[in-house]
Amino acid sequence: MSEITSLRVLNLAQNNLQGEIPSKIGGMFNLEQLDLSYNNIMGEIPGEIGGLESLTILDLSWNGIEWNVPSSLGQLHVLQKIDLSSNRLVGMIPPDVGKLNRLALLDLSHNLLNGPIPETLSGLEHLEYLLVDHNPINTSIPLSIGTLRNLKSLSFSGCGLTGPIPNSTATLENLTALDLDNNNLTGTIPPNLGALPNLDQLNLSYNQLSGQVQLSEEFIDKLGKRLDIRGNSGLCTSNQTYKKQNSSTSLEAPVCLNTTGPKNDKTMSDKQPDDDERMKPSWYHDKMSSISPLQMNQKLISLTLAASFLLFVS
Repeated sequence: MSEITSLRVLNLAQNNLQGEIPSKIGGMFNLEQLDLSYNNIMGEIPGEIGGLESLTILDLSWNGIEWNVPSSLGQLHVLQKIDLSSNRLVGMIPPDVGKLNRLALLDLSHNLLNGPIPETLSGLEHLEYLLVDHNPINTSIPLSIGTLRNLKSLSFSGCGLTGPIPNSTATLENLTALDLDNNNLTGTIPPNLGALPNLDQLNLSYNQLSGQVQLSEEFIDKLGKRLDIRGNSGLCTSNQTYKKQNSSTSLEAPVCLNTTGPKNDKTMSDKQPDDDERMKPSWYHDKMSSISPLQMNQKLISLTLAASFLLFVS
């Protein structure tokens, strides 16, 4: 088959193919699309695949392919789609993948890849879909993620990610879906995520996030159940946001203890107590609040009579 150098499309998906990908496949230098998905292919991806200089689509998903992702993929400069999901790939994502500046989709989900994620991915200036979920990455999210301005979907679910959510994620104005659930992320939720104009799904559930949720109520109402922050015991919400929760959201978080209610429509009771009032013990306020106006008048009269009597005796 490698001698058919004029072949442009090779689609053998869902054919129960077994065995390994032959190294001679690298001689098919006019091949533009290679789809071997949904088979029983084993072994490794041959490094010779880097000879497919015309390749735009590479789909090897849903096989039993093992070993590392070959760095020779970085030689496929016109590649637009890589789908290696649902295999047994190990090792790190090769830094050379960052050279594929025409790449629109990179799906490495459901493998055994580990971190760190190479900073060179910042070179994927046309990338729209980055799916790395369910790999034991076990490192932090690189700051370079914020440079992927065309990104529409970013998924790192179940990757053992640590550290905070980078503020740079809140600069991805084309982002429609952000899935960072089932990790070990810490810190607060960047409030500017709620200002992303196209974000329609945000899943941060089951992490170790903490602090007050400062997403706007408009954003919370817009996403409904597509906003999920469950399983973060350190998160809390303001009174106003909490009261508006309903069955259409997955915003499960208690009210922050230091959060006050709405500040508009103030009454006299909203005034801050003066210094004398703050210095009085709590039992004083409880006791005074239990006295009726009539009892108060009676006590004032008694005090007045007692003072008059003392003056008369003296």
